[in-house]
Amino acid sequence: MQKDADYLYSLRKYILAVTVIFIFFLIIGVLVSITNPEKSTYYIELFKETFGWITQLNPFERMLAIFKNNAINSLLALVMGIGFGFVPFFLIAVNGLFLGMVAEIFSTEKGILFVLAAILPHGIIELPMVFLSAAIGLRLGYEMYRFLKGERTNMKEEFMQGLWFYLVRILPLLFVAAVIESYVTPVIALYFSM
Repeated sequence: MQKDADYLYSLRKYILAVTVIFIFFLIIGVLVSITNPEKSTYYIELFKETFGWITQLNPFERMLAIFKNNAINSLLALVMGIGFGFVPFFLIAVNGLFLGMVAEIFSTEKGILFVLAAILPHGIIELPMVFLSAAIGLRLGYEMYRFLKGERTNMKEEFMQGLWFYLVRILPLLFVAAVIESYVTPVIALYFSM
């Protein structure tokens, strides 16, 4: 098994790919929101109906719910990447698209500083961890492709290395991000919404 730093370095092209996918769909989300604000509003309302209950929880319960959601989605992006990377691609694309729509709508209503205050405190940790999970998923998808082509690859070792990195590095930082999102971000966002 590679050292964490070496493993992280070996993921660089997959991290780049995930980042490009996210930014591309983020821009698409902004453009969709600008050209068709009704559609963006509809999707945001749908999101509120589905996940609005989280805002009704006390900060500790909210933190656990956010952590559970991010942990499961990140693990799915990693594990389901074995299917040629379709699931991590889809999760990153949807996240980028939705964040783009939300950012555009709220920056129009409350200003760009509010949007940054509502995303950056926890997002600066959470997004890289989600990107890393998706990058590992893309790598597993590529290794599966190589394996099916008959090339020499060790799928079990690849999977175990990715899972180990998720458990030891990604999961703890997702917990930190959930704590910040529940206790720190609301205070900062409230300050910038005044």
